[in-house]
Parts: sequence; C-alpha cells; structure tokens
Amino acid sequence: MKLTILGNSGPYPCAGGACSGYLLSSDSGDTNVLIDCGTGVLANLSRALPWEKLDAVILSHLHFDHMSDMLPMQYALQFHPRTNPLPVYAPLTPAPVRALLDVSAYGLHPMEDGRIGALSVQFFPGRHPVESRAMRIECDSTCFVYTGDTNEVEGLDAFAAGADLLLADAGLSSDDWKMAAPHLSAAGCGRLARSAGAKRLLLTHLNPKYDPTQLAAEARTEFEHAELAEIGAQYAI
Repeated sequence: MKLTILGNSGPYPCAGGACSGYLLSSDSGDTNVLIDCGTGVLANLSRALPWEKLDAVILSHLHFDHMSDMLPMQYALQFHPRTNPLPVYAPLTPAPVRALLDVSAYGLHPMEDGRIGALSVQFFPGRHPVESRAMRIECDSTCFVYTGDTNEVEGLDAFAAGADLLLADAGLSSDDWKMAAPHLSAAGCGRLARSAGAKRLLLTHLNPKYDPTQLAAEARTEFEHAELAEIGAQYAI
C-alpha cells in the first residue's frame, strides 16, 4: 500500500496547511480510499488523484477538522459525475453533522468490518468526545493502522499489533496531556507504537500551537522510529 498525506493539522490548520486527510492506495492503484477530509484536504486531494479513481471515503469521526471538506466535495462531484454515489463510511453520531452528508453525491454506509476493493478494513472504538473509530487496513500481507482521534483506550495496542505503519493522533504535548483529554500525547503515541510492536510511527493531528520537532523528540523517547507526517509525502507500507 501507499499512504499520501493530504493534511496533518488539528484541530485547525497551520498557516498554509490542512487538517486531517490521508489517501491510502493499493500497490496496484486499483483501490484508492480517502481517510478523513478536514479543512484544506480537498485541494490537496485534487492534486494527488483523478476524481474518477477515488473509490470511497472513511471518516474516523465527525468533528469538522476531519470532515468539513466533504461539504464542498459534493459540488466537485457534480462536475465529475460518477455512475454511482461515492461510498462514505462514517459514524452515526453526532446526528446533525451526519445529516450534512445526506446528499445525492454520497452513499452513506455504517462503519462495519469488511472490504473496500483490495483493502480489508476493521474498526475499533476510540475515546473522544464524539463517536470515533480507529481503523486497521490490510492488503497484500501489509498492515496500516490509524488511531483517529483518541486518548489511551484499553485494547488499542492489541488492535494495532504488528502494524507496518501506525499513524497516530499526537494532538498534545506531554505537559498538556491528562487522562481526561481528548487526544494522545506525542509520547503516548510512542508508547502505543512500542507496545503494539509497530515497525514505523507517523505523528499527525499536529496542533499549530506546538513546535512539531519537539513533539517528534517526545515521541522518540518512547519509540525510536517516530516521524512527523509531512503534507505531500508518500509512505510505502
């Protein structure tokens, strides 16, 4: 698989940046799934992939920094018509936000384990103020895990076990983290990667208030192979 970073900020974009958005593609290029679609992601997606090659969208949760660009995407699809509505997998709540996705351009689906083209997808509940899902996606004997937005939650390390690439919510510094917070710290991401036996860790959901190099340093105190997710970068899995 190949992961392209379309956005890496949260809960708002840094100057010239974009919020959470990740394009996951099978090596063959036959299956292309957009994971999250926050502020600024749509423009970066249009540079990365022709519209007709997008097979589905998975939204980890329905906070606006993870789904707001789904609203203008419906207009883009009017100018790039599809034979069938674009499949969108999203939580059922918050209901008022999910209702914004109930348009003719999208075919809404529940977040249930299954297949999207060449990709096998499993979901795991995170711990966040709204319904949120981590996801484990496998293809051709490789494994990608994305935490979505979550704090520490029992069983997440087992869900992520053996991941070739772990993309994790580094929304807080160690100084600002607490158990009641809605996000992991960068160091917590490192502990998760180490406990899960992940081969590689990418830090995302980077809050613009922090120095990202400091977050990376905090993560590396727990997991040597921690990196910052960089917009535009592609990572082989």
